[in-house]
Amino acid sequence: MNKEQAKEKIKKLIQRYNNLSEEEKRRYNEQQTKDHFIRSLFEALGWNFEHEVWPETDVSGKRVDYAFKLDGTTKFFVEAKALSVNLDEERWAEQAINYSWHKSVPWVILTDFEAIKVFNTEWDEPDIQSCRFIEIKFSDYLTSEKIWWLSKEAFLAGTLDKKAEEYGRKPKRVIDVQLADDLVKWRDFLLK
Repeated sequence: MNKEQAKEKIKKLIQRYNNLSEEEKRRYNEQQTKDHFIRSLFEALGWNFEHEVWPETDVSGKRVDYAFKLDGTTKFFVEAKALSVNLDEERWAEQAINYSWHKSVPWVILTDFEAIKVFNTEWDEPDIQSCRFIEIKFSDYLTSEKIWWLSKEAFLAGTLDKKAEEYGRKPKRVIDVQLADDLVKWRDFLLK
């Protein structure tokens, strides 16, 4: 699917959403939101749900809605919510970030289709909302270039990481140094 075809599919999703009454939106549960909107949106962005997306992935005894993988490596998680959920409630961001942090996956997306919030779990921020890198409202899906940062093609190119570095929001990893220091300490401890 090329970008124009993807935009057409996204346009139809937005139209479907806009055709729902407020009452219908309130009645939509999480599974319906995933089935009717979220999965279709990510398919339009080039993700293959048969081979690259694992639903209901176990994370520390809880279940994140989707794990998006390339070459067997999880690139990001998606935590989906029903249309009626207020994504601005901090508990939802905390839940999504905790899933990602426990599996050392740097990116997590919180979405109810009405909005997409992309968080980075590597940022050492006291305020959960400070971990949010981008937010895209459904009304901007066709005009915002940021939606394409979440495409399979963009993840293959490392676009999200590059954009985070460009904006000064991607920390430099010092895990190798920390791991080496820890290994030396453990070795010394075992020798004693």
